[in-house]
Amino acid sequence: MTEMTLIEALKKLALITKKGLDELIHIPDNASGPITIGEAIKEIQDHDSDISETDDYIIGSDGIWKTGEDGSEIVYQIKESE
Repeated sequence: MTEMTLIEALKKLALITKKGLDELIHIPDNASGPITIGEAIKEIQDHDSDISETDDYIIGSDGIWKTGEDGSEIVYQIKESE
């Protein structure tokens, strides 16, 4: 568990995935289709009012979890290959 911004967490996830910034991910509970890590970073940069806000994240080969008082919740999950 490390404190970092969501963009930093996405960049670290890109480093450990096979396709880097082109790795497909999806946001749980979001009806839209998968996006690449690069697209997710761009969306955060374009739309997030405070991109410097930090949280505690756990980064693994299958996604990013945000940790908090209630445990952890998945923020981004690597899309399974079909």
